[in-house]
Amino acid sequence: MRSAHGDCVVIGLGCPFLSDDAIGPRVVRELAAAVEGPWRLVESHAGGLLLLEELAGATRAIIVDALLDSRRTPGEVMVAGIDGRSQNAACGHDCTLLQALTIGRAMGLDLPTDENIHLVAVVADDVTTFAENLTPRVASALPEACRTVRLLARGHLFANKEAA
Repeated sequence: MRSAHGDCVVIGLGCPFLSDDAIGPRVVRELAAAVEGPWRLVESHAGGLLLLEELAGATRAIIVDALLDSRRTPGEVMVAGIDGRSQNAACGHDCTLLQALTIGRAMGLDLPTDENIHLVAVVADDVTTFAENLTPRVASALPEACRTVRLLARGHLFANKEAA
């Protein structure tokens, strides 16, 4: 979908059946229910090379994912550049997001520049329990995560590269 802000893809990463790991897909579903925004919305259950197809052709990308960080409070919403950490942006079976982008660009894919890829990470409490519900602190962060994506997509917020 082309907008005044260029082509923007919002990718919600995570497994919808692993409690807080579902935060990415849940954000995308909330945004889709509002039917607004200068973006294309995608749910993805794996990162690495599998993200290249979704990123191809986009000018900007926002990746929403869970973050495991015992130093931070579950439910905290973080914004970072692509060097930020997430639960799923790297795929243990192939490569990290940075490696995937390098491979994709070497193959000639039209991908967003590193500066135009942002990670919205929500600090998770539990990513291992089979459950369709987010834990309470992560569920309470859902509106803030959606607001953060909207601000990034509209160009009103920029990643703090040291945030995550």
